[in-house]
Amino acid sequence: MEFNLIFVLIATLMTAFSIYLIYLIKKGINGLGFLVVLYLAGSMVVMFATLPIFFSTQNKITEAITLLANSFYMILGLFAILALSKKKLDNVRNSYTLFLFAVIMAISEALMGETFYSIETKTIGNPLLGVENYYYFAVMASEMLFTLVYFFKQTSYPLREFLIILLPLMIISPVIFPSNSTYIYDTTWVSSSLMIIGTIVIYETLYRSRLKQNQETMTSFELMIIYTLMMAGEFMFFLTGIWYLFDFSMITGMSWFIFRAIAGPSKIKGNYVRDTKWTFAFIFLTFVMEWFMGGVLDFASGVFSSGLSGFMSSLALGYVSPTSYFGLGSLFDFLSIVSTITGSVWFLLMMGTEMGMLAVFRIKDLKNTENKIRFILMITAYAVYTIYLPSFSPIASKVQYIPYMWSMGLGTLGPVSPSVLLTGIIGTYIVSAGLSFLFGSRQICSVTCTAPLMYQGTFYDSLKTFNRTSKLGRKTLSSRLKSWFKIITGIVWGSLLAMALISYLDQIGVLNITVLGNDPTVFLYSFYFNFLWYVVFISIPFMGTYACVTQGWCSWGAFNQFFGRLGFFRLKVRDPQQCVKCKTKDCTKACPVGLTDMPGNFIKKGEFKAYKCVGVGDCVEACPYDNIFFYDVRHKIRKLFNH
Repeated sequence: MEFNLIFVLIATLMTAFSIYLIYLIKKGINGLGFLVVLYLAGSMVVMFATLPIFFSTQNKITEAITLLANSFYMILGLFAILALSKKKLDNVRNSYTLFLFAVIMAISEALMGETFYSIETKTIGNPLLGVENYYYFAVMASEMLFTLVYFFKQTSYPLREFLIILLPLMIISPVIFPSNSTYIYDTTWVSSSLMIIGTIVIYETLYRSRLKQNQETMTSFELMIIYTLMMAGEFMFFLTGIWYLFDFSMITGMSWFIFRAIAGPSKIKGNYVRDTKWTFAFIFLTFVMEWFMGGVLDFASGVFSSGLSGFMSSLALGYVSPTSYFGLGSLFDFLSIVSTITGSVWFLLMMGTEMGMLAVFRIKDLKNTENKIRFILMITAYAVYTIYLPSFSPIASKVQYIPYMWSMGLGTLGPVSPSVLLTGIIGTYIVSAGLSFLFGSRQICSVTCTAPLMYQGTFYDSLKTFNRTSKLGRKTLSSRLKSWFKIITGIVWGSLLAMALISYLDQIGVLNITVLGNDPTVFLYSFYFNFLWYVVFISIPFMGTYACVTQGWCSWGAFNQFFGRLGFFRLKVRDPQQCVKCKTKDCTKACPVGLTDMPGNFIKKGEFKAYKCVGVGDCVEACPYDNIFFYDVRHKIRKLFNH
């Protein structure tokens, strides 16, 4: 109890002293005064770096080392300050020295925690262990809260919102009480929820300022790095039982928080719809963060067993020796690790929450009633069709036998067994082909598939500009099917049919062929939809949006697009002459699959019908004359009855 009181006193003094230093920085102190502040902050680092040595082994030698180190710092620092006092130091305060100050503040608190650890255990750990106690978090929270409140009026949008969201993420940490497993799991769910909100805010912030030449792109990227480090740290804990990476993310997060609150947003700016490399890096980093978050939620929900061996035993495709099959085993293991999480229900639920909110935000910008209804159906379909029915519903174990529920074609729910072949698989293809014939392939590609929810929210929808600006995206423009499109579609379909045949023959006992222990169609489906699809999605800046449609990567989409092309669905215009007069051709710019030949068809035929048209309806929204409308079996029936 005595030590606890001492700890509280030290932590309180540390907080007061640190807040005072931040206050001095806030006042705009510069020159020699700024160096004095750095010197005082550094004194805390030296003091708390040497005290653990003394408390771990209390003898004359460690006592001398502690006294000498602190005395040497004090004397050397004072001499340096006196030497510099005769020079002009007007430019000593800059972004680099402010960042140094922020890092020193964060490290000093971690070392304070390490000092408390050494007093309690009589051993030396490392500065990262100092993060794992509530004294550290009390000091950190107090300093960050003071910094936010004190700098609030001077902090501009969106940095202010970024700091507001990061603060509770830093405070609600699973390492405050690392021995309490219930607390760890509870805070894991809370921190994941807060991070989802933070990610949505970043997306929306960038989207709302997309017309500006300069945006806070680098500031957003920095925050996403912190999110990624935090999720990776939690993931590594469930794998190894060690918090060190998460501890490092806490120090990094606090350093960034104080630095950005003082220095303001990054001076490196850009515009994400014009910067291909930045946008790719940002999407890739976001995916990595979301992948770690999906894994953390799988651990927290019991889908994965804790520990490295538990995780490996939970892999959907299994694990083989990385050196097996002339090194191909390592590629298989990489695929198995990545696709296990991307195919898990918690990853899909987390992604659906983020992308679904972006889609909800976009609804209010839509003017076409039918498109608003489609958006509501799309969001509902993801929640019910993709998440609830196959994973949580009372009929979850029976959905494979219900037509239209064997989603995404071959290999989704399991092997091609005789028991599901007729109603589950063939029934799904028949029902889906019929719906595509009547209403167009939009019933899949713009409603029930997971892709439209991810492509059509505010931020990701704005990336369709890369359809025209990226080298590969430009090659997919217009409704014409290029020869390489047909080759890709043929390879995807041919491989799935071949694997489906092998799978069926395996199931009836004629063959016994597997892919490293996996059913052929399950393996290939996992490769195409749990791995390759995300590669295509992340590569939007280089491929354009909806590359699954424009380049033929999706077999299920290609099947429904074929029957949609044969059926009733098309786009029509009320007055072709209006298209002749139109100078902007906004419909082609808005199309997420790059159908640039729409206006010509509208003028010649009064309608547009194409294999690649999946009925997103952005052209209907973009038309300034409200001239374009959807046409499908409903209009055909209405026309027949009117006659």
